Order: sequence, then C-alpha cells, then structure tokens
Amino acid sequence: MADQGGCLFLDVNSDSTEYLFIGHIVTAVINSVSSLTAVTGNVVVILAVWRTPALHTPSNTFLCCLAISDLVVGLIAQPCFVIHKIGELLQNHSMYCTTRILNESLGYITAGTSVLTMTGVAIERYLALYLNLRYKQIITTKRILVAALCLWVFFISFAASRFWIANDNIFNNIAIPVIGCSLVFTILAYMKVLKYVRRHENQILDQNASNPDQYPASNRLVRMRRYKKSTLTMAYILGIFVLCYIPIICVKIAQKIEGYTPTVKTAYLYASTIVFLNSSFNPAVYCWRITDIRRAVKGIFLRSLLGKELPGIETAEASVRLGAIVRGDRAFSICNFNTTRTSLNVIQPG
Repeated sequence: MADQGGCLFLDVNSDSTEYLFIGHIVTAVINSVSSLTAVTGNVVVILAVWRTPALHTPSNTFLCCLAISDLVVGLIAQPCFVIHKIGELLQNHSMYCTTRILNESLGYITAGTSVLTMTGVAIERYLALYLNLRYKQIITTKRILVAALCLWVFFISFAASRFWIANDNIFNNIAIPVIGCSLVFTILAYMKVLKYVRRHENQILDQNASNPDQYPASNRLVRMRRYKKSTLTMAYILGIFVLCYIPIICVKIAQKIEGYTPTVKTAYLYASTIVFLNSSFNPAVYCWRITDIRRAVKGIFLRSLLGKELPGIETAEASVRLGAIVRGDRAFSICNFNTTRTSLNVIQPG
C-alpha cells in the first residue's frame, strides 16, 4: 500500500513482502469462515438460554453476556478485519484506516468486557458457596444484567477515550494493568473456590463412608459435584481465553522492542486471528460441558430442521427442569415440578 500518511494513533507499515501478502490472504479467509461459526454458535446459545426459562439462572446470564461479546466479534469485528485486509491489498487507505480503527476499538471493548465478565463469574461462583441461603436474594439475574450493561458502557467510553488521548502508549498503560489485574484476580478466585470444593467434597465422602444410607449427604454430594463441574467449565473458558491471548501479548511486546516491522505485522495478523477464533470456541465449550444448554440447543436445531413443534422436542425445557430437580439444584423451586410433570405427561407413548 502506498504511504498516504498515518492512521491516527496507530502504527502503519506500508512495506510489502511475500509472506506478509500470504498472511493477508490466509487470515482474511480464516476470519471470513470463523465469523460465520462465531455468529451461529453464539446466537444459538443465546436463543437456547432465552427460550428456556429453566436456564434463567445467574450463571447462565453471565454465559449469555460472554456470548453477546463473542457475537459482536463475529458480527462486526471479524468482518471489519476482512475489509481492512481487502483495503490494504487494494491500497485503499480510507478503507484500511477506518476499518482498522473500528476493529481495534471493538477488540478492546470485547476483550475488556469478556475479562471482567469472567471475573464476575468467579465472584458469583465464590458467593454461591459462602452466601448459602442468601445467594438467591443477593445474586439475581436483573442485577447481573445491570452490571453487564455498566461494563459495556464503561469499555465503550474507555475505547472512545483513545481518540482524545491520542497516545497509544498512555492508553495501553491504563488498559493492560486493568485487564491483567482482573485476570489474576479471576484465576486466584477459581483456585480458592476449587480448593474449597475439593475439601467439602472429601468431607461428604467421609460422611457417606461412615453412613452410606444417609440421603442428605448423598444429595449434597450430587449438588457439590454439579457445582464443581460448572466451575471447571468456566475455568476451561478462562484457560482458552488466556491461551488465545498469549500470542498477541507476545507480539505487542515484540512491537515495543523492535517496532512495527513486516515480521511483527505478519505475526500480529495471525495472533489477532487466534484471538478472534476464541469467539468460535466458547459455544462449543458451553455445549460440551453444560448438559442443560446442550439439550436446549439440540431442541432448537431439531425445531429448525423439522420446521414445526413436535411433542418430543417440546420436552427440552421439561428435561432441563426435571434434571435440575433430580440433581437438587437450588436454582429451581419445587413449584417447577408441576409444570415439568405436566409436560412429561404430554409425551407419554400411546
């Protein structure tokens, strides 16, 4: 691309090499495909939770907030990245600069909201243990939605401040410590929660060993193991997030040391693509690890394939509710059982 000046506060490198050209093509193709998977996967997860009242719990609300962040990546950020690469290949400086600014701004917004949302999940997991009966009174879906909205407003305002700060170093010196501290806090919180769960699980196992017919202890063990699985699921999501962001952090460090060279620029292309792929990985993790969401998603796909509501498909929500009651999930009251039983009677064979 011919050198037509800078792009506001962003480093610009107009050099062209063969490996950089290949990098443009490869990353544009990958992001074009993964944009579709990110949009499809996250829309399905959001619909599955939204259409299944039994899944309207604080934990699943946080998951939907993460899915919305990933949806924005697939719906806006990745197409902007592809258009940005096309603009660079066509030597269209206006297209290149506009889409690059939008792409990087959305990257900061979605990354920041995702990190702080995962921090919120860690806090919710911690409070679920220590608040006990007061948990449902304090941690509500409405409060979580308000907190998520505040996060979006904060990071959108923060990304907008990048334009009047007009100094990328100052902006990064603020953003990186905030995101870094949130990640460290989240990891420490999960370690503490899982340590507590392991200790409590061993205590219940000892009680079962001394009195194997004691139903309350067995019921607590089932609830504790389900809680442990849901916490590990969020730990996996956090781990995948960190792994996807490690390459781009390394590239940013290299850019600080060596400058925005063609080699660093090429590495930045692939590192950014890995970050974007995280938005396609998360829905797969939700469906793999969370049985209730997997059932609800299957119901959506079956309805879309068959084009009508069938009795067997209508029981997706009923099975979610019944499964939660059988497992002793606190999030569902016994009043849901009547609805579940009625729904199950509809599908009795014959």
